[in-house]
Amino acid sequence: MDLELTDEQTWLAEALDTLLEREWTSARGATPEQRAHLWQALEAFGLLDELGAVELCLAARAFGAHLASTPFVPTAALRYATGVDARSAIALLEPGGTWATEHAHTSARPVDGVKLAVEHATEVERFAVVATADGAPVLALVAAGEAAAIEPQPSLDPGVPLFTVSFEGARADDVIEIGRLGSIGALLSAAEAVGAAGRLLEDARAYAAERRQFGRTIGANQALRHILADMYVRHVSAWSTVLYAAAALDDELPDARRTAAIAKAYVGRGAREVAHGALQVFGGIAFTEEHQAHRFLRRIIARDEQFGNAAHHERELGRALAAGLLERQAA
Repeated sequence: MDLELTDEQTWLAEALDTLLEREWTSARGATPEQRAHLWQALEAFGLLDELGAVELCLAARAFGAHLASTPFVPTAALRYATGVDARSAIALLEPGGTWATEHAHTSARPVDGVKLAVEHATEVERFAVVATADGAPVLALVAAGEAAAIEPQPSLDPGVPLFTVSFEGARADDVIEIGRLGSIGALLSAAEAVGAAGRLLEDARAYAAERRQFGRTIGANQALRHILADMYVRHVSAWSTVLYAAAALDDELPDARRTAAIAKAYVGRGAREVAHGALQVFGGIAFTEEHQAHRFLRRIIARDEQFGNAAHHERELGRALAAGLLERQAA
């Protein structure tokens, strides 16, 4: 497995950064029209063509760094895992449920149930509903107009608008296997959090180099240097973890899904540590509404909670390891 980015992958990341700097200014107060304009620009860019997990993670990282507000994560995850090509929202979480797909109570034929935390639900063409058919979890593809009700729910990050979506006897256009949806969704969420953390790291470094106290920059303070060094290590290691997991998915390695879960858990905690370190570097100004640090922290937290947070994946990994140990002992 080659973990070095190719020239084409590097050009993709640079070109997308240029596009976002031109087409997207800030998630603060973004209107549906602005989000629709950005989506059209991404379609024209070709970002929704068939891409590998590494390329998709590069794109998600750029969205996190710019706080872009798009349904890219669910749409790209669905296309990568199933080949379905449409602007989509993934309806997975249920009241009182978990991110584990095997716990879904929503029926698939017809689609009947309530889903929580469905992002960009009013801007998509189709819902990919995690449901149950013949006792097994499946994806029911439902046209957006088939939803019985779509109600906004509170979201920590305005750039990731969330909705409660209800289905009452909705007709599914198709019912397909879930495949690698959870793994690629977790990786794209993690990559976006890494992008937000990287932007905080760069802003904190620049601030420490120019903010002066007592006749010298605050970056000369050894304590802040240690904080910035720890932030750098956390950020680089988090991104390396995501890249390895994405390459494992592309290469269809046997442990690719477990590697994706490890990456999601690691980034969930590591990205938050980067954000908390940045808040210390910025000092009191970071706690004001005008400063953008809290917006990146919100994006990190919002993406950590999607497709299972760090605690969820750590528990699942622990159960899997314990089950494997018991099987080896029994053998």
